[in-house]
Amino acid sequence: EEIMMDSTYPPLQQQQRLPTTKETTNNDYDDGIHIIGKCTAVPSIKGTPVTSVVGVFQYDIPHDNVETTFPGYNPDEVEKVFAVSIQELLQCETSETLPRLGSHAPAFPTKKNGKIWGLTAICLRPVLHKILKPVFCP
Repeated sequence: EEIMMDSTYPPLQQQQRLPTTKETTNNDYDDGIHIIGKCTAVPSIKGTPVTSVVGVFQYDIPHDNVETTFPGYNPDEVEKVFAVSIQELLQCETSETLPRLGSHAPAFPTKKNGKIWGLTAICLRPVLHKILKPVFCP
């Protein structure tokens, strides 16, 4: 099983989450994703609440070429699609000052895919430490 995380604007009801994922990735995952929960809404830079939805793919995703799983993703919604191991996220986690927030925020400078930062990193950190690390790296 693979974990996916999708951030949606604004907080959505359970039945609306997969259509939003479908819009973001241009793929139909109705039978392939099991939603396991949602995170607390976090305000975007424009003040729009963003709710991360965590789901589990019920099949393996090829890590060496994850883009093939998401062909034609919506570039207005997604800058880049890539896979990073939980172990790498735990090892590379740091924090940096975000001027627009006036405070420190998490950042994940990955080896191959650049830095995961901003709202994505803010939403990722609690999922990483409260769900993924305890389950997959006890």
